[in-house]
Amino acid sequence: MGNAKTAAGKPYQPSAEVMALWPEISGNSINGFGDKKWHKPRPVFWRTDGKSISHTDVLFYFYAKDRDNEAIASSRRYREETKAIPTSDIADVKIEKTPEDWAGAVKQVALDSKADEVGICAYQPEWTYDDRPVPQGKWAIVMGFAHNYENMKTAPHEDAYIEVMAQYARAGAAAKHLTNWIRERGHFAEAKTGPNTEDVLMIPAAIEAGLGELGKHGSMINKKHGSSFRLSMVLTDMPLLPDAADEFGGDQFCQSCQVCSKACPPDAIYKDKQMVRGDAKWYVDFDKCLPYFVDNKTCGICLAVCPWSRPGIADNLLQKMARRRAAEVAGS
Repeated sequence: MGNAKTAAGKPYQPSAEVMALWPEISGNSINGFGDKKWHKPRPVFWRTDGKSISHTDVLFYFYAKDRDNEAIASSRRYREETKAIPTSDIADVKIEKTPEDWAGAVKQVALDSKADEVGICAYQPEWTYDDRPVPQGKWAIVMGFAHNYENMKTAPHEDAYIEVMAQYARAGAAAKHLTNWIRERGHFAEAKTGPNTEDVLMIPAAIEAGLGELGKHGSMINKKHGSSFRLSMVLTDMPLLPDAADEFGGDQFCQSCQVCSKACPPDAIYKDKQMVRGDAKWYVDFDKCLPYFVDNKTCGICLAVCPWSRPGIADNLLQKMARRRAAEVAGS
């Protein structure tokens, strides 16, 4: 690992405690960094079964670091409460409507359940981790939940961690509510909540469902909420209509912007796209990012500093990117 500069200008060195638990295998290797051929994603973190990831000891160390912090412990309990919401049985009588009517209805239920964004796409089997079966459900309903910007910009302070847990809890509760609403109308549905989703990748589904574009920091950029939001998802066989992907210029913006990569204390954000599982994409160095995250009990600096995340800025950036695309078309 390199001796990257922190925000204070001093070299960042992972703690001896984290390095003592770090496995021999690189997290980047598990992620498929540098692989020219496509393969299914492999789990690298956020698995609590104690055996399915190489970084289990690091994960458990992370959870144990702040167990005496009541504010953080309380935020985790809140998240767990939403995960424990029971799932309704599928009703014996299946209500039939057109895909268009159902799509409008589930979106309204999602918004009524406090989602800030919602989109629909066909679920792709390649979004499933290689050690888990492809889940049931033709359609993915993906929801976004915006962070409080003032809380997130304190990262890596614990206030940012608590904010993340609050939004994971809100996202989980909405996914459970929507799942039960669908099942009570006679259709299969299953909630997928974070961060321990276990079997599926949410970001590719969210991009396909029109919630945004992948950013340089490895997270999504939404044209309203920037990078400051969390996801949850519901898989269902209820007949629905897909939304179109939303290419508003976020990817193009990242090609020249260096704000997040310069702000990252462990220098984990690549300035150019990298080959990952057969695809050139924005990528964050896991072996640099995770030790800093664990040592500080959280992070999220890159999400907060993203220009798209600043309140009141997105509309101006959208206009800027629209003008840039128009100029490129005119000059082609």
